[in-house]
Amino acid sequence: MLNISLFTAYNLIIGLVTGIGIIYFLLFKQTVIEYRGFLFMTITGLMLFLVGGPVVEVVYPKFVHWVHGIAAVLVILGLYNPVQNDSRHDLWTEILLKDPTQVRRASEWMLPVDDAVLSLFHTTDLILTPSIVAYNIDYSRDEVNRRLTELEQRGFVEKVERGKYRITALGKQYIEGPASSDLRNHLQYLRQAHSKR
Repeated sequence: MLNISLFTAYNLIIGLVTGIGIIYFLLFKQTVIEYRGFLFMTITGLMLFLVGGPVVEVVYPKFVHWVHGIAAVLVILGLYNPVQNDSRHDLWTEILLKDPTQVRRASEWMLPVDDAVLSLFHTTDLILTPSIVAYNIDYSRDEVNRRLTELEQRGFVEKVERGKYRITALGKQYIEGPASSDLRNHLQYLRQAHSKR
């Protein structure tokens, strides 16, 4: 029989329960977007740390630090993808710290501020100015103004009158879930029109 300390047994049980929770989240919980490669690598590192570490500690304790080191490297590489530089989006923090069921697939042109802007419009369902949006999401007015212009060009918000915006059906669909084929076609049309400029 294996000689397992109480602390090792605790680590093993917590690691397995957490691992099962992450597998459930990845496989069975319906989410709105596909996972990006960096998130998969980060979660692989976490799984290796949470499950692999305690298992290796029980089976072959001399290698537990190697397993933790490899897990740490996977997490670091997952959080910072040097090829595509996805770390500037801070998307992993939104995925891990906010409601994971509402993970959305952001387009390449989108920034985290866009998600915050659209979420604010969606929750308030009001016509808002850039100053009010900036105040409520802790970004500068200039940054919000630039992003509102971009979101308007892409069809996610519309200008009601000078300096006043509201969310469109496409913006609501982005926040709420997968876009219908009509909205996807509209988005494709807007992208093509934007690329011709």
